[in-house]
Amino acid sequence: MSVYLILATVLAFAALTAVYIAGAGYVRKNSPQHLIRFHFIMVAVRFLFAVTAVGIYMLFATDRTDIMHFAVLVIVLYLVMMVATLIQKH
Repeated sequence: MSVYLILATVLAFAALTAVYIAGAGYVRKNSPQHLIRFHFIMVAVRFLFAVTAVGIYMLFATDRTDIMHFAVLVIVLYLVMMVATLIQKH
């Protein structure tokens, strides 16, 4: 697994986290009654992004260990993203 792939994955998850935090603030300020709907939509988007990223990597990878390493990277980044958004939320 290349350093560029790791960097791109970290940046993608950082962007998703930033979008979530900015979007939650915007919805909380302008339309607080839709905040729960926003949270559910973003949970679905983030989960589908993680699963799709691993699935696409599986199509192009040649080694099973690389796939496993990428999947572990995505799981760890997903957990970090969840912790960051929970800290921001509470």
